[in-house]
Amino acid sequence: MTDPAVVVARTALRQTYRRVRESRRMTGFFLVIPVFFGLQVSGLVGPGAYDLGRRFAAGEVAPVVARLRGASLAGLVLLALMGTLGAAGGNSECKDRYVTFLTATSTRAVAVGSVVRQTAVWTALFWPVALAGAVAFAVGAGEPVAAVSLVAGSLCLFVVAGVATAPVGFAARWVLDGYGLSNGARFGLGVGMLGLFYLVLFTREAVGAALEATPLSWAGDLLLLTVPGAGASPYLAGGFLLASVGVVFASLAATVRLAEAVWYGDRALGGDDEEADDPPASATPVRDVLASVVPRPTAALVETTWRRTKRTPKALWYVYPALFVGLVTAEQLVYSGPFSTAMYAPVVAVTGALAAGSGFTLNPLGTEGDALPGLLAAGVAGETFVRAKAYAVVLPALPLVVGAALGTAIGVGVPSPLVVAAVGVFAVALAVAAPLCSLAVGVHYPPGDEGLLGEDVQIPNKSASAAYTLGMVAVAAPGFGALGSYARPNPADPAVVAAGVCATAVLAAVVSWWGYRHAVAKVDAYSVE
Repeated sequence: MTDPAVVVARTALRQTYRRVRESRRMTGFFLVIPVFFGLQVSGLVGPGAYDLGRRFAAGEVAPVVARLRGASLAGLVLLALMGTLGAAGGNSECKDRYVTFLTATSTRAVAVGSVVRQTAVWTALFWPVALAGAVAFAVGAGEPVAAVSLVAGSLCLFVVAGVATAPVGFAARWVLDGYGLSNGARFGLGVGMLGLFYLVLFTREAVGAALEATPLSWAGDLLLLTVPGAGASPYLAGGFLLASVGVVFASLAATVRLAEAVWYGDRALGGDDEEADDPPASATPVRDVLASVVPRPTAALVETTWRRTKRTPKALWYVYPALFVGLVTAEQLVYSGPFSTAMYAPVVAVTGALAAGSGFTLNPLGTEGDALPGLLAAGVAGETFVRAKAYAVVLPALPLVVGAALGTAIGVGVPSPLVVAAVGVFAVALAVAAPLCSLAVGVHYPPGDEGLLGEDVQIPNKSASAAYTLGMVAVAAPGFGALGSYARPNPADPAVVAAGVCATAVLAAVVSWWGYRHAVAKVDAYSVE
């Protein structure tokens, strides 16, 4: 008889696969992410694993082996952080799919099945990157057998990290719920965890050096076991494997116990305790200042949007991936790539604008929460609603994005005043286009039935985030490419840079105008029916 945990895991994976297969956007996401990072890691685009293999074949054995061992340690830490974030924000929530399983089988089967599902999903998403790096290194070194331990060892690390971090995620959820932390505190903890992830990402060499004297360094022996001349110890590799098996079983046992506490605790069974908005005041200092620039109904909606976002920061969920993409881009293009520091300014502009539009404008109706029924009944004009959402983003984002981009350009010493001015125009164009492009996409993802009843503020749809990101990349491409050509060893003429930025400004103006008109038309036509 098949174990119930296997049935749960198999069913959950089939459901996930079906959702990904039936969504072209999700299919594209699962293909683009590994391909993009795989090209970077393998060395097909810039220096990578293939170049390390060539150095290994040329006799630079010691430095290459040290580099691979350090990368394995830093990667293990990054995997642990990613697994903790995924478990705390995904598996530990008592979602509908788990409730369905819990009515038919034991908690142990559901908890173990959920861990298998989560581990399989993120392994399928990111392990192909390690696979590409392993094959590229073996090809570069001219030693096909080297790929055996690199491929199998990296797969082992992904599986162990995914299982071992599952109880940590449940424990984090149990502590958060047990202490009844406010939304602001939870938001701060999430930002702190992401900040730690970025810190490890950019200091991975130092992290690897700090962990060399610990048993975690045995992971390097596992990865290098079949690499000829790498000096890997089979005893240490075997010790790491045995310890990993023990960690997996202990983690699964802890996961089951913590799942019972989280899923069946009072907080899990209780209602939503998010704070409701305060009764809107007829006049406030912020609203009075805004009303001096925009009509008072628009000013009231802008202030209400800011207040609601402060109290329910989960509406900003996709701001974090946008910032992460910017940090990775800066690291790949400048820190580890061929571009000069002048490239930091356009990266800051694109990242800031992308993050600015990745918040509540990606689901403007769903993020209204409890106020949605009243908003629909009040007959607020589509123009007022769309303008308010756009102003709520542009007013804080424009000075931040433009100031950061110009400050970066001046700080890194860009010598041409024309290029500095082009950076400013580039940042302004993107910061203005971001919320309107986001709204044009977001109105196609209205709230579900529960959102129409004002149940809760909804997280924007991930498909909306993907579509918006692609749109902004297309708008930014001419200016970003032109500014990038100036950051090469042989800089392009400033006039070429200005032409590319002008092309982005024109595209941004067209997208902004179309996005505004489209969003207004969709909001005006929207109804509960």
